[in-house]
Amino acid sequence: MEVIQQATQKTYKQGDPEMPAEFKEMLVKLLLNEHLENNGNTEYRKILANIANAGMRFAPHGRAMEIEAEILRQEVQHGKICEDLLKGLGANPACTKPIKQYAFHMPLEDWIDLAWFHALIDRVGLYVGVEWTGSPYEPLAEVSAGLEADEEFHTKSGFLHLREICSTPEGKVAAQERLQKWWTAALDMFGKSTSVNSPLYVKWGIKQHSNEELRQKYIAEALPEIKRLGLAPADNLLNRRFL
Repeated sequence: MEVIQQATQKTYKQGDPEMPAEFKEMLVKLLLNEHLENNGNTEYRKILANIANAGMRFAPHGRAMEIEAEILRQEVQHGKICEDLLKGLGANPACTKPIKQYAFHMPLEDWIDLAWFHALIDRVGLYVGVEWTGSPYEPLAEVSAGLEADEEFHTKSGFLHLREICSTPEGKVAAQERLQKWWTAALDMFGKSTSVNSPLYVKWGIKQHSNEELRQKYIAEALPEIKRLGLAPADNLLNRRFL
């Protein structure tokens, strides 16, 4: 296993003149090119609109609609947080950058798709907050706990929806049939194990774990939730694009 040389850890405030150039460059790269949530990106707004449309169209009752509305409110807030972080780093958040993670381009065709989207795809966002906890960039560390709590709400809401879906035999069968495609997409969201950027993020303390370490942590923690639904685990390698 490659040993990553850690940079000297120091906490940097916004506008700190002693902030190393590479550290700042990696922060901007993370927030502008790799992190999804940015209200300044017109592509992120399209994704929010798609989630909102599915939530309001497919929610089976009023309480589910309320949950979907709250998830959307939090996602907009996350986009504002990222927008502000980029401005604080001297970067322009206004852009039209493609969203790389293909999970966000998969159709949300019904309530089952949206439930799995929250349960598995939003769950990946939970690890963003965890990784940013204790970040050497103070503004990032300050928002990490709130982001983590919100993403935990999103994934728990997805599993709440799925428990209701799986309460009928036909719903359980349908949920099982959809699991694989969303599980595959979720695991791919962590990126390549051979990523050249991942070691640099760890080096500067922007992230605490490599892509593969986070992926394995995700698998270990998500599988029990799936089994509690009475569903069989999906294949970890089937149709994967990023290993």
